[in-house]
Amino acid sequence: MFIEVNRIPPEGLEIDRALELQPIVLGGDSTPVDGVRLAGSFRRSRGDVVFRGTVEAVLSLVCSRCAAPVTLSVSGSCHRIFRKGPIGRPASERELDEEDLALTPFDGFRIDLVETAREEIYLLVPLKPLCRESCAGLCPRCGANRNQVACECSGNSSGGVTPG
Repeated sequence: MFIEVNRIPPEGLEIDRALELQPIVLGGDSTPVDGVRLAGSFRRSRGDVVFRGTVEAVLSLVCSRCAAPVTLSVSGSCHRIFRKGPIGRPASERELDEEDLALTPFDGFRIDLVETAREEIYLLVPLKPLCRESCAGLCPRCGANRNQVACECSGNSSGGVTPG
């Protein structure tokens, strides 16, 4: 799904679109992405196109402690400055600012909403997803899921099942 830049009126273009994305790849595994929605406004500013809005999605992940499946809803703000052609590297003598981080190259004619949503969703995925904050994880000795069973391994600091 694309936004044609020449069809963005002077006052801007508001969107609220449900998008279908192919699974994303996290750690070598394919992760389904559902319920993707991109909403916000496109405005032309000189030769650039500025987008400010939100992205949301539902991801099927794996808990980083106990390896149980986790369905996680993510959402966040999105700010992009689409600039025609390749984006040069900022001078190494200065720090990156918000505009540098928002710069996104495009062909000058159309903006790919699916790719924009995909990139933003990657930024929203937690580094270590959890099934719940109190997840006790797997016993490092016997591999038992300490959320479900109390193992009898010596040196097991959790003492077994934790309330959930």
